[in-house]
Amino acid sequence: MTAQSVILPLPSDHARFLVLRLKDLSITELKEKLADLFSTRDRLITQHPHAQIKTGVAFGPELWAQLYQQSPEGFKQLQPIQGAYPMPVVPADVIIHLASTRADICFALSQAFFEGIQDKIEVLDERVCFRYFDGRDMTGFIDGTENPQFPDDRAEVALLGEDAGVFADGSFIFAQRYCHDLEKWKKLKVDAQEHVIGRTKLESIELDDEVQPENSHVSRTVVEDDAGDEMEILRHSLPYGDGQGDQGLFFIAYTKDLSIIDAMLERMFGTSGDGIHDRLLHFVTAMDGAYYFAPSEELLEEVLEG
Repeated sequence: MTAQSVILPLPSDHARFLVLRLKDLSITELKEKLADLFSTRDRLITQHPHAQIKTGVAFGPELWAQLYQQSPEGFKQLQPIQGAYPMPVVPADVIIHLASTRADICFALSQAFFEGIQDKIEVLDERVCFRYFDGRDMTGFIDGTENPQFPDDRAEVALLGEDAGVFADGSFIFAQRYCHDLEKWKKLKVDAQEHVIGRTKLESIELDDEVQPENSHVSRTVVEDDAGDEMEILRHSLPYGDGQGDQGLFFIAYTKDLSIIDAMLERMFGTSGDGIHDRLLHFVTAMDGAYYFAPSEELLEEVLEG
């Protein structure tokens, strides 16, 4: 089995995320449009071999049940949270992750998919994202510092194993857009910002235990197993924004175990039982969220040909 091309490489400089509901589009038409997308991708890879063109397609649990007779163990819909801050859920049928070193190629791939079906599909989001300086979020802090860096480690974190049978080398996805209140954030001095995040701003060094706040972003997003080992996810998040408008982060993570995401969100939003929530939520707002499954290349081909 082979993982879809966008998952294991390091994040590209540019990405587009298409979040869709089928509305009047039939499953047959969806399969045809995905075939058009892949045909365009392969042509562009041939024409622009250095553009690092990668794609990923994943399906929400309701649509997956219509596409295939089985579901991978643990696949479900994300549940909303009403904690210290609300975390909404906006279920979708499909998410398409387009990535390249070039913004124009991401646009061309999106254009190829949507051509002729604009009136048949509900676009919940088409988010244009980009690498910001040296991999920083709009807050100015480096994003994804704890990501596994080597291919084998990334695969271990993100991909279902051989014991998953036909679902091996597939991956679950959590996607959620966060809107940032940067005017409020910029009123904090750097040392105060560092205590919100739990890392130094310039070098992204985790604060020492004796000064690390228990409500810092680092503290609330660390999930450990029974042995005390940190349970990792593979982030592909990228910032988005208009100079004078909506600015934030499109958070997307690939994982072999959605319960890790569940635990992280409960700790962030303050429903894990200790009465603490992530102080970063004072400055960023979750706008949506959903779970998806990205099958292996081989299973995806089987589904699209079925």
